[in-house]
Amino acid sequence: MKLLFKNIFDKAIHENVTDVHFIPNQNKVKIKFRKKAFLVTVETIEINTYKKLLTYMKYQAGLDVSKHNAAQSGRYAYKLKQLYYLRISTLPLSLGYESCVVRIIPQYFQKTAKIQSLNQLFKLINKQQGLLLFSGPTGSGKSTLMYQMILHAKEQLNVNIITVEDPVERLIEGITQVSINEKAGINYANSFKAILRCDPDIILIGEIRDATIAKQVIHASLSGHLVLSTIHSNNCKGALCRLLEMGISVQELRQTILSIINQRLIVTSKEERSLIYEQLTREDIQFYFENQLTLPNTFQNLSFKLHEMAKEGEICEETLNRYI
Repeated sequence: MKLLFKNIFDKAIHENVTDVHFIPNQNKVKIKFRKKAFLVTVETIEINTYKKLLTYMKYQAGLDVSKHNAAQSGRYAYKLKQLYYLRISTLPLSLGYESCVVRIIPQYFQKTAKIQSLNQLFKLINKQQGLLLFSGPTGSGKSTLMYQMILHAKEQLNVNIITVEDPVERLIEGITQVSINEKAGINYANSFKAILRCDPDIILIGEIRDATIAKQVIHASLSGHLVLSTIHSNNCKGALCRLLEMGISVQELRQTILSIINQRLIVTSKEERSLIYEQLTREDIQFYFENQLTLPNTFQNLSFKLHEMAKEGEICEETLNRYI
């Protein structure tokens, strides 16, 4: 099983795959690679072989190998030229088997070339205090963009940066990174209180999940810290609505939020992945609350930008329909 495991994941890493899916049916298991947002079937194995392979993967990730009727998630450090985290997640199926998805994550965050259109975003990291919010679906590059920004801050500014993540998936040398561990009593709430006592300049919070975290993020933003975090919403207006639902006042939003970015990673006609985003600035947010919750005419949402890309031939009609 060790050799089969190595063959699958060596191939996946060489092909820049982000996720490996194991999808069982009655007698066979399809192995699919996610490449540039699409799933591609690469191999089919016997169900008995898969059961042994799954047991091996669960053991390596520290999961309970005897438990088959509950979802489990863990991770395993894998080395191939560099270190990777393999985040292994299982899900019980009605067939009596378990499906499995493995996310491949480089252990150390690799600096990539800055995208010209993001230069304005990188300037925001120079702010002394406030809140930068990133939204978008899973796989839209929210965490990667936040990592890019704090890596820029580490290299260009003399500041203390602390992150709280669930879990820490990519390491950046020279930055204090705290991993959530509920079993050990390390959660967002008590971690936040601790890091505020450690004189941070920039704080990265993995996700605003509930009202408690939202209030702590706002408090930190008001008290002289620059805070970066993610929130689940379909667009920038949705992010504001979610914070209002969590009990954050309009006045607090107007005082703290520097920018909200809602983004997508799309595949262009040249088979390249491209980051597009809509952005609410502080001025846009002030306008929104002063004009009966309407955005200025100059605001360009994702739909507008996608239609412009379609007109220029950068994306096809199918891609346009998929994302609008």
